[in-house]
Amino acid sequence: MATKFNLNDCTPCMAIHPGEILKDELNARGMRQKELALLMGIPTSVLSNILKGYRSISPELAVLLQEILDIDASYWLSLQNQYDIDKANIDAKIIEKKKNLEIWKIISQYCAVKSLEKLNVIGSKIADNINTIYKIFGVSSVESLVDLFSQEKEVAYFRKSEKLTCDPISIFSWKYYAFYESSKLDCPVKFKKEDLQSLVNELNQLFEANQNTIELTKEILGRYGIKFIVLPKFDKTPVDGFSFWQGDNPTIVLTLRLNRIDNYAFSLMHEIWHVYAHLINNKEDRFIAIEGAKLDKCEDEANKFAKNALINKEIWANFLNQYSRISPHAMQEKIKSFARLHHINEAIVLGFYQHDINLYSMKSSISREIK
Repeated sequence: MATKFNLNDCTPCMAIHPGEILKDELNARGMRQKELALLMGIPTSVLSNILKGYRSISPELAVLLQEILDIDASYWLSLQNQYDIDKANIDAKIIEKKKNLEIWKIISQYCAVKSLEKLNVIGSKIADNINTIYKIFGVSSVESLVDLFSQEKEVAYFRKSEKLTCDPISIFSWKYYAFYESSKLDCPVKFKKEDLQSLVNELNQLFEANQNTIELTKEILGRYGIKFIVLPKFDKTPVDGFSFWQGDNPTIVLTLRLNRIDNYAFSLMHEIWHVYAHLINNKEDRFIAIEGAKLDKCEDEANKFAKNALINKEIWANFLNQYSRISPHAMQEKIKSFARLHHINEAIVLGFYQHDINLYSMKSSISREIK
């Protein structure tokens, strides 16, 4: 259905004073200001102020102009009335713009505005941007946003990395952007706690194949009642994963910070453990995996689960004991053979090997790309 357009809803860029129309009329007639002032019986200074827009045309002056210029008094009064309305609207618009600018200055102190701009989440219109920020953070005022930031800081949701630079505002903004994106997803499948092993098996098959991995991850998790989102990381947010419960379903968010299949698989399994072991018991919890942050009990448990879910710990221990002393070049072939034998993506085996023997500088022909 077409939207009805109403000119009265528009605010003009400028208000035209009836004095300007009167001045044009005098010029068209070749009449001097002094002559008109004399005929109207008013000081020339008064007429000059009308023509300059400093003084209004009153009903009395409108009647005089009607008699002298033969232009209806109602015309001059309607011009004056429209000018007054336009001026009031323009003044109100300016006041609103100034108010929004002040609000935006405060928002910029508590929100990663530049990161949201890069994602085209916010644009060039400040009023629209303010409404978008309110939606993302679930608040109705800038005061509520400031309070929300303070509350998050108080409950120590800002876990800091000992290795990488973290910015609390960026992490705060990224988290609530994740909440916002999750709220837009529909997941009709009910989550079942008993399906963990089945899910792990499906994901391991997916990792081994590594084809259309991200889209298929979303499809698989959706069938188990879990929302899945991949979001870009913000500046100074070394986040790998985030899990939380929203509505009737848990949500897992990954950033692809390293954009490697081994990191992707580990981060996903890490967050899956939080869902099945922690969030199911307390839906108010939030688990955010930050590179280099000090591990608590829950994070340590999630790391152990992720590693064991991807490679059986007994099999892996035997492999390391058997081949830990051979050269890195020869080790690559052993890694490939081990991966084929146990149906594991060879990049995941390589990542485990580099981590466990602390040999990150090892060069390898094994592709780690997420496909």
